[in-house]
Amino acid sequence: MANSNNLMPIELLNARRTREERSENAKKAGKASGEARNQKANFKKALNLLLTAQVETEWTEQLQALGLDSTYESVINASMILQAAQGNVKAYEAIAKYAGQLNPEEETEETAHAWSIPITDITSDFVAPYRSVHAAFSGEENIREIVSKGGRGSIKSNFWAAVAEETIYQDPEAHVVYTRRYKVDLRGSVYNQFMKTVIRHGHLDDWEFTTSPMMARYKKTGQCVIFVGADKPISLKSYNLSFGYVKLLIHEECDEMAGIEQMDNIEDTFLRSDTPALDIKVFNPPKSKNNFMNQYVEECRKKAETRVFHSYYFNVPVKWLGKRFFERAEWFKIHKPRYYANNYMGEVTGTGGGIFENVEERVIPDEEISNMPYFYYGLDFGFEHPQAFIKSYYDQDEDILYCVDEVYSKRCKNSTFARKIKKYMNVEIICDSARPDSIAEMQDWGFNATGAVKRWGSGHGRDYCWEWLQMAKKIVVDPDRCPHLAHELTTLEHEQLKDGSFSSEYPKLGEDCVMALIYGNNRNIMESRRNSGLYDDNEEEEMEDDDE
Repeated sequence: MANSNNLMPIELLNARRTREERSENAKKAGKASGEARNQKANFKKALNLLLTAQVETEWTEQLQALGLDSTYESVINASMILQAAQGNVKAYEAIAKYAGQLNPEEETEETAHAWSIPITDITSDFVAPYRSVHAAFSGEENIREIVSKGGRGSIKSNFWAAVAEETIYQDPEAHVVYTRRYKVDLRGSVYNQFMKTVIRHGHLDDWEFTTSPMMARYKKTGQCVIFVGADKPISLKSYNLSFGYVKLLIHEECDEMAGIEQMDNIEDTFLRSDTPALDIKVFNPPKSKNNFMNQYVEECRKKAETRVFHSYYFNVPVKWLGKRFFERAEWFKIHKPRYYANNYMGEVTGTGGGIFENVEERVIPDEEISNMPYFYYGLDFGFEHPQAFIKSYYDQDEDILYCVDEVYSKRCKNSTFARKIKKYMNVEIICDSARPDSIAEMQDWGFNATGAVKRWGSGHGRDYCWEWLQMAKKIVVDPDRCPHLAHELTTLEHEQLKDGSFSSEYPKLGEDCVMALIYGNNRNIMESRRNSGLYDDNEEEEMEDDDE
């Protein structure tokens, strides 16, 4: 009698099994898949031996007269020729194909070779990674992990999306899993990237894309490319495939992860079988050498099962990235070499969590100040938070910022603070525009006070202001004239996380003098953004205001 369980969809059947049963079945499936592949390989070897074996048949004399060995292969070919001569079209097509007389474009879908990445889709930086992938999958080399790092525009994501697609086509049992730290970031990045790759190769009709769950299913076989966030570990542990195994696990922007342990847990979830599988880690190196991924790269260089590769934008054809990308890169190379080194070249330029590594503390004599042609003045309001006023000069030609005066008070009324900076009444003071009431008071008292323009477009205006200070060739600060600013510039750090890495966010406490310096250089920052191509006058978005 038929078992009713045999009539159930595999997904429903798996749902009724315990976690232990599913795990055990996955292991058995992986082992069986490996054994099947070995059997196929042995069968292929045996078949080739038989084809080249000598045999005595009615064709022997004719074959020898033509100078050919009387092997099974020769006999089969002669038989096919005879069938073709008798009008067998399939026999003729087979002969024409193997004789090289049939145009490859005329091959049927069933006889076509397995798809592979077109050589025109990769740069020289990815020849070695591509070979490593195939060496790993073929068993030629014991490679379990590939770290793919590089600067902006080096097409890392494009390449691995193409590898993911090829993996599906070449192995009917294979699945691919993409991860990012937060699920919300998946759709706008790797999900869209994989879809664009499929479209570029003309295979969109072969795929079904869904957002709930977020995945791409290859229609012909049911194989999947799955996109998961690492922020919900419980859902990851319960993930189960209806057949096959995960052959490729790709961690995108893995420097954003909570640490290596988070990726290790994901790997333990998806890479369970003994079949060849690769764990891929893709990222742009953060500037701090203490970042966990930068430290992990150094560890990986000692691991026999891991390969580390670096890619560069300048090896990418201009038409792929656009002329403007290369122009911006060249501008940063000349004007902001430190920023260029990290963002475009993928170099580790920092030493730790310190934010400003371009600070020079020294005495700035009166004579030097008197030769400065003009100054910028910034004011950050406060009460519980200190109120800070900074006078500075920015040498655009040399890209050097000089900080020459400071007024700093805590729990100080605006009227009292105004008297402290009375000598600057006739110069333009750019203030925090989040305090229009305080600006109006300053104006009533005769100061030329104005609010900082906070049009930054991308929504990351505050970050760009801090980056502008970081990218400057040098910030020269006189510790006697500006003691509090000097302290902030030399001691402010990114928050250190539990795993020892550093957050990419900038401080929002204890940075009052830095913000006054930023407000004073408001126009310089905006001009820099325009010059770098990062500013759009048509986009208007308020820079995040600080709490007072």
